[in-house]
Amino acid sequence: MPPSYQKSNPADSPILFLALTSDLLPLSQLDEYAQTFLAQRISTVEGVAQVNVFGSQKYAVRIQLDPQAMASRGVGIDQVSDAIDAGNVNLPTGVLWGSEQAQTIRADGQLSDAGEFRSLIITSHNGAPVRLGDLGDVKDDVQDNRAASWFNGRRSIVLAIQRQPGTNTVAVANAVHALVDRLRPQMPTSVKLETLNDRSISIRHSVTDVETTLLVALGLVVLVIFLFLRSGYATLIASLALPLSVVGTFAAMRPLDSASITCPCWH
Repeated sequence: MPPSYQKSNPADSPILFLALTSDLLPLSQLDEYAQTFLAQRISTVEGVAQVNVFGSQKYAVRIQLDPQAMASRGVGIDQVSDAIDAGNVNLPTGVLWGSEQAQTIRADGQLSDAGEFRSLIITSHNGAPVRLGDLGDVKDDVQDNRAASWFNGRRSIVLAIQRQPGTNTVAVANAVHALVDRLRPQMPTSVKLETLNDRSISIRHSVTDVETTLLVALGLVVLVIFLFLRSGYATLIASLALPLSVVGTFAAMRPLDSASITCPCWH
C-alpha cells in the first residue's frame, strides 16, 4: 500500500455520522456505494480530513475446504492456492502501439462470483476433473463477516467524517450536508441515507443559548440602569454603549484567535 498523508487529529471524534440502509440491495453493494461513491466525494469537501467506513461489507468469495474431500482426491492445499491464483488473473497481456495512441489488451480471466469459483478446475483425479466445488463449500460472502453496524435496529453502512484541525465544525458539516443533498438524487431510490449523529447541532444550540443569554443580560442591565437613573437619555447612552463594547471586544479577539490557530499548525 502506498504511503498516505492525512491532516487530522486522531484524538478528535468524528463530527458527523451518516448511515446507509436499503431494503433491497445486499450489504456488499451498499458498501460499494459508501466506499466509492460517497466517501471519496465527501473527502474532497474543504475542511474534511478523512472519511471512515464502519461496518464495512466488501464483497468476497469465501472458500471452506473439506480435508477429507481433499485427501480422497489427493489434492494439497498448495495446489488449490496455485489453481485459484492462476485461474483468477486480471493482468494486461500486451499493448498495441499506434501512431497517436496505444491500447492495452487485457485478458478477462477474473472470476466474479462463487458460482464461477465453484466450477474452477483444480486438477484431475482418475481422468476426471476435480473442481473447487468438489473440495469444499464456496459461497458469496464479505471480507470481514464479524464487523457490523446498525441504524434503528437495521444493518447499515456508517460513514464517519472527521474535520481538519482548526476548521469550523458547523461550516464543515454544512458543506457535507450540501454535497450529500446534491448526490442523493444520483443514488438508487432503494438506498436511504440518513444522519446518525451530527455534532454541529449541539454547537448551534450552544451558540443560540449564548446569544439568548447575552440579549437577556443586556435587557436586564438596561432595565436596572433605567430604574436607578430614571432618565431616558442616560439609559439610551448605556443601551448603545453596551452592544458596541461587546462587538468591539469580539472584533479584537478575531485576529488574535486566527493567529493562535494557524501559527502552530504550519511552523
